[in-house]
Amino acid sequence: MASLNCSTAVCVICLEKPKYRCPACRVPYCSLTCFREHKGESAALRSLLLSPHLRQLMVSLDQADDKAKLMRACMQEPLFLEFADCCLRIVEPSPNEDS
Repeated sequence: MASLNCSTAVCVICLEKPKYRCPACRVPYCSLTCFREHKGESAALRSLLLSPHLRQLMVSLDQADDKAKLMRACMQEPLFLEFADCCLRIVEPSPNEDS
């Protein structure tokens, strides 16, 4: 169990006081139920990852010497922006979004 040092942290799912952190992305959660909901699969993300163009962008980014420069270029690609937004919606869902 990972300890939570910040007293202002809240569960990313229900906004209650968290007891744990996700081992993959470190977001706080309070129960197994909330963890399972947080960890749930995303059809939108799966669909985006089927794109050969997006996968090639990610491989290039991983292998680049100047990752920051290439990241700035990738952020100009609509497909990469859609991917980044989708990832952010998964790890930090907006409170008014229905899941």
